[in-house]
Amino acid sequence: MKKVFITLLLCAASTGIMAQDMANTLLENAIRKAFVLLRQDYQVLNEDDEPIGNKPALGCYGRVYTCGVRVDEDKFLVVKEFVAPWSNESIVKSEKRHPEVSYSGLLEQNTIDFEQIDVDVEGAEEQVEGHLYTVEGSETPGFTFDESAGKKKGYAVWLKASSPISIEKVPSGLKIEMLPFSITTKENNAVYELSEQPKGNVIGGAFIVPSVDGIGKIELHVNGLFEKRGGVWKFISLGKNEND
Repeated sequence: MKKVFITLLLCAASTGIMAQDMANTLLENAIRKAFVLLRQDYQVLNEDDEPIGNKPALGCYGRVYTCGVRVDEDKFLVVKEFVAPWSNESIVKSEKRHPEVSYSGLLEQNTIDFEQIDVDVEGAEEQVEGHLYTVEGSETPGFTFDESAGKKKGYAVWLKASSPISIEKVPSGLKIEMLPFSITTKENNAVYELSEQPKGNVIGGAFIVPSVDGIGKIELHVNGLFEKRGGVWKFISLGKNEND
């Protein structure tokens, strides 16, 4: 498995603030490519697998936008809302009525058009029960997991849009915001409250933890995602194992 990493060559002249600015810039460039906007359209089908209740403006029953983070060789780490985009709707599955994903798309930063991707949500692999999943579909290798519990220090990386998010309008002006973030996670616990809610048009985010491996080499790992439920962002950690 390829690892996302950057090599920081900080010569003797690059000290103090200059060195920190250089490190931050390299980190941000390495991280930016791993964060994408994901779109899921879904329909509600009747017993004959015909769509019912589609909204004319959408061409589907509903749509959600979420943040995807590239992991492993070919996967995205996502929240439950991507795997089951109808989870916030009162849709009761039955023989006569059931939801189904009708379109999956990906939008990278600095691009304007969605690229349709082939994602099998039925084959999603659960990482944190009821919260985090991995799905195949990334054509670019990404972060490795940091699954250990304990004191963590790194960056909360938020994917944001320049305008309010609407299901009828593609979020524009995508950018990431990196903020220092630290937390102490506990074994067999996954959900944590945030001391402060993020500001702006937030789509989602992740906690990225750097680790030093050798002289000047920093490897980046993902310790979890931020998930919004009931209007409140919480941190969902992958670090449930006892730290050796």
